[in-house]
Amino acid sequence: MKYNFGMDFYLPPRTPTKRATRQPLPPDTLAVRDGVGMMAQPLLRREQVVRGFQFFDATLLLVRSGTLTLDIGASQQRLDAPLTLLAVAQHTRADVRKTPGGEERIFRSTFLAFPPEVILEFYKQYESEAALSSPLDRTHRLDLDTLLADTLDYCVRGMLAAQVSDREQKHRLIGLLLALAERGCIFPRPSVLQIGDKLKGLLSPAPQRRWTTAMAAHELAMSEATLRRRLASENLRFETLLLDIRMHHAMTLLQTTAWSIPQIAEASGYQASSRFASRFRERFGCPPSRAR
Repeated sequence: MKYNFGMDFYLPPRTPTKRATRQPLPPDTLAVRDGVGMMAQPLLRREQVVRGFQFFDATLLLVRSGTLTLDIGASQQRLDAPLTLLAVAQHTRADVRKTPGGEERIFRSTFLAFPPEVILEFYKQYESEAALSSPLDRTHRLDLDTLLADTLDYCVRGMLAAQVSDREQKHRLIGLLLALAERGCIFPRPSVLQIGDKLKGLLSPAPQRRWTTAMAAHELAMSEATLRRRLASENLRFETLLLDIRMHHAMTLLQTTAWSIPQIAEASGYQASSRFASRFRERFGCPPSRAR
């Protein structure tokens, strides 16, 4: 399934009654295809600092205007040039700072995420190429040469094009992974689709639902006790994963749409905007209004 312009995983039942006072975002800033990938192009007009942001999937980051700083434990990555790509491994957590810059004094970037299914298919098709380099630990920087830029743009356009099927788009993304591999950048191979990944795949398309462990277990064809036990074996809790998914969803909508805070709260599973704002502040260290 494919969505774009202001639709991440869910579209609320009502549309905005009036336009935001700030200049509206450009069209086609967000696209999600279940099991294929996600592409977002955030735009910010003031600095934002977020604590403990989790990259659920293997991700490529490209800063087009402004500066992006990632603090990952003892290391720091700073991107401020449109000719540098940063690859980030799945499950990496980082404190993120986005600073507007350039002539327009904005922050604009491209965020392209690869789900485990696509990474596994890449390894299946290109095992020998993947073996030529060591998988990245958490991050890897590489120059965006002309051919790699063309391949990246091909994938971004495919994410946004309704006429490009999911099957074709998956091939485009695998081609991009091959281009990265030929430049010494390899994402780690997911061993199998673990229960955390399967649960994420279930919850992410519908973060607005009133999920319970029992509901999720039923959808995954197992008992609630089995689901909790398998999550515990991966050091995960259902409630924590659901909160992370909802907050990640909210952050994406805040930075890629002009929706109101109440609309984003509803799209993220919260009937009360005050409760949503409280959870958001606890998770990221800033109110939703400071995230755009």
